[in-house]
Amino acid sequence: MMSAEDVLAVLDLLDRAGVEVWLDGGWGVDALLCEQTRPHEDLDIVVRAESLAHYGRTMRDHGFRLLRDDGPYNHVLVDDGGRLVDVHAVDLGTTRTDERGVEVYGPGGLPYPVGSLAGGGRVRGRRVGCGTPEFQVASHTGYAIDEDDERDVLALHHRFRVPLAGRVRAWHEEEGWGVLDAANLLEDVWAHFSAVAGETCAEPVVGQAVTFSVEDAARDGYRRRAVTVWPEGAEDTASGAGGSGAGGTPPLPSHAAE
Repeated sequence: MMSAEDVLAVLDLLDRAGVEVWLDGGWGVDALLCEQTRPHEDLDIVVRAESLAHYGRTMRDHGFRLLRDDGPYNHVLVDDGGRLVDVHAVDLGTTRTDERGVEVYGPGGLPYPVGSLAGGGRVRGRRVGCGTPEFQVASHTGYAIDEDDERDVLALHHRFRVPLAGRVRAWHEEEGWGVLDAANLLEDVWAHFSAVAGETCAEPVVGQAVTFSVEDAARDGYRRRAVTVWPEGAEDTASGAGGSGAGGTPPLPSHAAE
């Protein structure tokens, strides 16, 4: 496990070596929340691609060794105390447009969306750079999430009003309610027609992309209900409610093991 003290020790080590660091993954979420909400198996960090070799030498000089190589821009180190550091390299000097039309950093690093590392938070009172709330919510997709992942997503959703992106799984037009799903939630969400935003008053349709906000409120066997639902194309968009819409930050990279 990586304790807060372990995180600060690694940050101190890299700071002395002149390596700029952003927190990602579970500790990145807790930095945004300014408190540790759960145990973390590892520490996910982002460094500049041009600093990756210097980062590796610094860590090796302080007892870390390679545990897993996930490619030229991502590898995991471990020390004799079992502390795991998962590094991701990003090329902040150039940008490109990927196949989805999203502007990302690169190509000499992992394709983090431009602006995704502009977040800030604290670990035990220390200011740290980290991924933005919008990026963190979006990056909890693309793998089989667990309860910790969902807890992270909902904490950011409620604290920073980041809408969740999903689709209409089912809709009962005659009864005025339906069910929404999202890749970063474990369970479907109940939604009533009165929660649907926009000026057209059109019924959502099955398969339609939506963004939505949720609250814990049991209804018809579902644990959560949608507070507001923004169908794709609605004039009253989720971005106007303090977050990104369905076309926001793409889920790169994901954090399947934290």
